[in-house]
Amino acid sequence: MEPAIADGQLNSAERELLTRAILDEPVKPRVVIEIGTWLGGGSTVTFLRALHKNGAGHLWGVEANRSIYDRMIANLTKLAPEAMEHFTPLFGFSDQVLPRWIAEQEKPFQIDIAFLDGGNNPSEQISEFKILDSYLPVGAQLFSHDAHLRKGKWLVPFLARLDNWEMQVHDVSLEGLMAARKKAAQPSPASLRVAHAHLAKMHWEPIEIAARFSPRGMKGFLFSIMPRRFARRIADGRDGREDTPSE
Repeated sequence: MEPAIADGQLNSAERELLTRAILDEPVKPRVVIEIGTWLGGGSTVTFLRALHKNGAGHLWGVEANRSIYDRMIANLTKLAPEAMEHFTPLFGFSDQVLPRWIAEQEKPFQIDIAFLDGGNNPSEQISEFKILDSYLPVGAQLFSHDAHLRKGKWLVPFLARLDNWEMQVHDVSLEGLMAARKKAAQPSPASLRVAHAHLAKMHWEPIEIAARFSPRGMKGFLFSIMPRRFARRIADGRDGREDTPSE
């Protein structure tokens, strides 16, 4: 009997793509890292069920919100108790958690699949990618959610300009799911220069300048007086299309 679809923020097509990323590999993935588990009912439980079906591999899931973190663990224990042996939760912000997690692993160490779905600040996915990149071997897979929104607006074009990655965005949701595979250990110097030049340009977009330099209290006040739907649209970088949940 197939498990019920858990309450989460990925649709069935996105879940299927992540499931196939585990089950269709010629060598079973051993190390999977996820940034931004949210409540666990979307990508996290999808990865866990696939790893359990494979009979191999382990997922580490990073979550920075304490109340969400505790609920995520409780949810997963109910949703996939048979797969919890494949899971280790990590609490904290990715820029602190990832270096510590990597340092704790037995060397040589490599990551087979990384899934980036943390905060809305687009610089986070760039920072996470730079931390993880050297541990992603040729053939490794990299995914990110919200590829069409503010969260992914830097990583997607950055990765597209690196000639050692093969990348596509699956338009199976309004948010978009980016899927990439590493095809060479290092990018060419020319493609790396182009990628960094484009990234520098994006740093100076007016909306990103405003986000970086506006006082935190002022931003909080402005969001507090906006209709919730409108405030979320701005934070996510959504257009006028119908909003859907996003991890």
